[in-house]
Amino acid sequence: MSEEQLRSSARGWHGVQLAVIGFIGFCGVVKDARPDNPVWLQQLAGILAVAALVAACAGTFQVARVAWPLYGARAHASLAHDGRRLRQGLALTFLALAMLATGTATSWWPQDSGGGAAAQVSVEGANGQTVCGELAEGDNGTLRILVDGGPVDVALQNVAAIRPVSGC
Repeated sequence: MSEEQLRSSARGWHGVQLAVIGFIGFCGVVKDARPDNPVWLQQLAGILAVAALVAACAGTFQVARVAWPLYGARAHASLAHDGRRLRQGLALTFLALAMLATGTATSWWPQDSGGGAAAQVSVEGANGQTVCGELAEGDNGTLRILVDGGPVDVALQNVAAIRPVSGC
């Protein structure tokens, strides 16, 4: 590979790397907050996002040094040295994408559904009587409510209103 081909390849990859940096920034802005995630997981996601940005910037810098060398600032680097820089820059870019994917995967952490507690409701009958308790599975045409551990069946035709409540 000639020096010009290497520089041309580096310039092409440089555009891709800039898109990766933009993507990392976009994902950082759009990320949905998950306050129910454990604190250590939230911190890990933040660290991975920042590390991904740093790695992407470092990789972009390495490739840019090959794509647009500053001849006055250093002696001419060998083709092998520039090729190694290009490979290192690309490896850092792919590492940044892997870190971003890992940090983003924290949004799939299972959320606690409230400990499996049953829904509590207040059921008002057509006759004005009110029953408060936890919903349970009832027979066809009835609504079963557990009141103090015992079931109370209310015919659906006699239900005037059902309201969720936080406690009875």
